[in-house]
Amino acid sequence: MTPFESSRQMFPRGFTIIGTGRLGSSLALRLHNKGYLIRSLYNRSLASCERIAGSTGTEIFGTYPATPAELGDVVFLCLPDDQIAGFAEKTGLLKDGPAWVHTSGAAPAEVLLPLSPGGTGIASMHPVQTFTARNRETAFNQCFVTLQGDPELCGNLKKVVEAIGARPIIVDRHQKTAIHLAAVFVCNYMAPLFHASQELLTDNGIEVRSRDLFGPMVRQTVEGLLSHPPAEVLTGPIVRGDAGTIDQHLDILENSPKWDPLYRQLGKVTLRLARTLEERDSSSDSELYRRFLPKNQDVPDE
Repeated sequence: MTPFESSRQMFPRGFTIIGTGRLGSSLALRLHNKGYLIRSLYNRSLASCERIAGSTGTEIFGTYPATPAELGDVVFLCLPDDQIAGFAEKTGLLKDGPAWVHTSGAAPAEVLLPLSPGGTGIASMHPVQTFTARNRETAFNQCFVTLQGDPELCGNLKKVVEAIGARPIIVDRHQKTAIHLAAVFVCNYMAPLFHASQELLTDNGIEVRSRDLFGPMVRQTVEGLLSHPPAEVLTGPIVRGDAGTIDQHLDILENSPKWDPLYRQLGKVTLRLARTLEERDSSSDSELYRRFLPKNQDVPDE
């Protein structure tokens, strides 16, 4: 029996999705396209909800469920992180009701305890992915999905995740937070780095967009990082031991002082990573390290 067949038997009444934003609408469409029943849909914006209902053949939709009978076997709360706990408190305990699953990366399953004080039938299911209008049909392809909460429910959801083409990973509460933190480093922090890059160009009279100037190089770097260990993808003056180029960078940063601390901190991290390369010449590392210290600070070498 396939994961789809077994999970259809586990959840014969199908699924309810509350919150039809980018993630909620993507989840609804993916489940529907894979053959699952979308029993009901709810969203503050009725127009948004109605559009997704039309695409999934869902007859029950609105701004809020009127009765428990409208709900499927599992209710996915695809809500902003700061709204999940309040929704759980508002909805209250539904005895013999559906399973409740939120999709937040930061919040644990336990924020849903008002819906099930014993902890049964509650879980978090977080796709480690960004959702946009452009990837709505493909976002779940091979992406990891963390599952945390009621072990039995997570085991059943694992089959659903597999059936929609994603890769489930069952974690505890601490591991869930660690994955979210790690995702922030590789995903969220890319945006401020591009912002810093753009400001450095502008501050120095270069009228070109950072994404245009560096796009091909960034794509090449990302492709390398997806197939090799990070240290092996390193390029630039730190790997080469080129203290003179770093001095030039620091001179430029005199005119953009707010980015100086970030450059020095990232430089120290990069130097530590470069030191793991076996065949690299490390003779100038002490000089490099001194350059990455905060201004006017002089401490012994690492």
